[in-house]
Amino acid sequence: MNARPGTMANWYQRFLHLGEEGQSRDEAPRVRAIRMAIVAGNTRWMMAANLLNAVVTMGAFWDSPAALRVNIVCSILVAFALLAIWSSHRRRHLPPRDTASIRGTRRAVMHAALLSGLWAAIDVVAYAQADETQRLILMALTVGMAGGGGFALATIPPASIVFCVTIGVGAVLALASSPSVFNIYLVALYVIFAAIIIRSSLSVCHSLTERVRAKMAADEQRDVIGLLLNDFEENAADWLWETDDNLHLARISNRLSQQLDVPENLLLGKRLQDIMPFATSSLNGMEGMDCREQFIIRLEARQSFRDIDICIEINGELAIWSMTGKAVTNAEGRFLGYRGVGRDVTANREARMRIEHLARHDSLTELGNRVLLGEDLSRAVTRLERFGDSFSVFLLDLDRFKQVNDTHGHAGGDELLREIAKTLRQLCGEDCTLARLGGDEFAILQMSINDARTSSLLASRIIERLEKPFHLSTGTAMIGVSIGIAFAPTDGTSGDQLMRHADLALYRAKEDGRNRYHFFDQSLDAASRRRNLIENELALAVSQGTLELRFQPLVSTQSGQVVGAEALLRWRHSQLGPISPAEFIPIAEETGMITSIGAWVLREACKLAARWPSHLRVAVNLSSRQFLSPGLLPLVESALKNSQLPPERLELEVTESLLMDSTLGLEHTIKALRGLGLKIALDDFGTGYSSLSYLRRYTFDKLKIDQSFISDIETNREGRAIVESIIRLARDLNMVVVAEGIETEGQREQLRTLGCEQLQGYLLGKPMPVSEFEAHVANQLALAPVKRLTA
Repeated sequence: MNARPGTMANWYQRFLHLGEEGQSRDEAPRVRAIRMAIVAGNTRWMMAANLLNAVVTMGAFWDSPAALRVNIVCSILVAFALLAIWSSHRRRHLPPRDTASIRGTRRAVMHAALLSGLWAAIDVVAYAQADETQRLILMALTVGMAGGGGFALATIPPASIVFCVTIGVGAVLALASSPSVFNIYLVALYVIFAAIIIRSSLSVCHSLTERVRAKMAADEQRDVIGLLLNDFEENAADWLWETDDNLHLARISNRLSQQLDVPENLLLGKRLQDIMPFATSSLNGMEGMDCREQFIIRLEARQSFRDIDICIEINGELAIWSMTGKAVTNAEGRFLGYRGVGRDVTANREARMRIEHLARHDSLTELGNRVLLGEDLSRAVTRLERFGDSFSVFLLDLDRFKQVNDTHGHAGGDELLREIAKTLRQLCGEDCTLARLGGDEFAILQMSINDARTSSLLASRIIERLEKPFHLSTGTAMIGVSIGIAFAPTDGTSGDQLMRHADLALYRAKEDGRNRYHFFDQSLDAASRRRNLIENELALAVSQGTLELRFQPLVSTQSGQVVGAEALLRWRHSQLGPISPAEFIPIAEETGMITSIGAWVLREACKLAARWPSHLRVAVNLSSRQFLSPGLLPLVESALKNSQLPPERLELEVTESLLMDSTLGLEHTIKALRGLGLKIALDDFGTGYSSLSYLRRYTFDKLKIDQSFISDIETNREGRAIVESIIRLARDLNMVVVAEGIETEGQREQLRTLGCEQLQGYLLGKPMPVSEFEAHVANQLALAPVKRLTA
């Protein structure tokens, strides 16, 4: 029983808030105040219309039987209208309210109900006794008052609805007193008319709400902007300025007068360009400054400008001001003046210049970097195209720099690089661009030269100077330099082409022995193209498994029987033909493919050797990269396990160059491999890195004498003495000695006499496919049974 009153009250509250949908709790009171103010502003005119209509109604029903009742209701209407007009007049000077509560809407609904109820009462008391003319007047009043009142109250939808509905109820009651089909049509038409009025009222209310919201947002934004501007002028380092149409200052910030040290009242009224302390010169490196004349031209153009930098001077100090001005015009487009902002950007510009410098220069040596070199090289190419100015590109690579880092530490290496940079600045002219490309690599762009001879002279001076000792804080350092040179336009006309050709020339200079220079020539380009082709084809050969193994016999000196074989890698290309290991192995090492190639060689050699007679061993060469790889030990274990080859039948050969890297990891690897039971051989002994300390520090099972000592052993007494010493040394250290490159019977006899235990060379057997090698061994065993030999 208690639910119904509560529900009715809830519906009534929702009805009073009609037209306020989507408004926040802060917006609704403010919007409601504006809606009610609009109705209040129309009150006097609305009440005047009600008053006149009431007078007309009394006149129309003056002689009607219902005159008394009509006059009573109209008198009340006149009194209500006069009271409302007087109340509205009395409040005309009051300021508009910012907010309005829902009570205001409730009062508006009550007044609308009272006023419309009086007009409805006129219909009820007069229609039944009215003649046709009077009835037409009543219908006109009903429709007119419903429309006028509904639209007058449109900004308050609840009041507008109550007004239209109440008048409509009165009209229905009046028409019901004389029922007819015509009256039913009139009721239907009124309902349609009232619905249109109510819908229009809601639309007007919604449109008004959106306009009010937009105005509120604009007012709020204006207030925020005002607060920010005030705060900006009080606290910001920037300053505001404003001129009139004659460019005279109309307003400035205190900050500007403080910077100029001139009172504000002495600045106002003067032209902006006259108070600016323009400098007669600009800061070093500061480009793009607008001088006084250029700035005045911008101002007098009466157009907006942004972030214009000008160089000014205050108390003898130069600074940079950034000026921004917006041209203000009226609706006709007439210029009214400028509004703008200025700020001191000296620190920012200096910081930007520093960043730009760092982006183009090496932080260690203060030389240029790749970015600066690329920019200057592009400009040089442009001058070459336009004016034919020749130039050269130098690429420099320091020799023995790694030893300096190892001996003097990285601090010593950095000091050396700075000294080299200083030396290069002294040797190169002002027209040269110097750059450090990274590590110990440098580049020089030599401009304004007539021929390559000028570049040769510069390269010779650089080599001569850099081979002299450098005295560092950590001691004396000795280095050298290799230089590659490309001359434009002979060696190329584009930056990329010249850099590539200079790099090829540098590569050749290092190949030729370092500490020298080399010019680019077309043979280097052809060699480079072949190298790239081999690199690409080698990668394909590795993936497709088209590399092959050849086996060269190892023969006992005393018995002449085969005791093993060395696995040698061979590659026969379908189009290039046979490619020497001396050509493709270095490429494999540089590209890193040697690791995968070496793993395949080891597995394949173990697999093939496992089917040989048990007294035969197989020797496999290991590259430095592969030997120092942490995956070597697992690889060897896996190859032995999968092939079932006994460890004592596998020999791993390492070169002396590997021993230059005397690290704990190397010694540990050798010990671990020997712990598996296999043999370690030192290959190519005596080819440039020989040191007896290696033989004492590392334990080897076999020593292989390089073929360069064997080739003239028959005729060269010194060479024979060296070989004899090596054999005696190996015997004293319990190592087997193998001589490589045996090609004559005389060489074999000499080595047999000296006590060399094993021989290898074309005289004893060339590298052959595994099937041919196995047939060779089988044939030898069939001809002369051998007993098991130990190497």
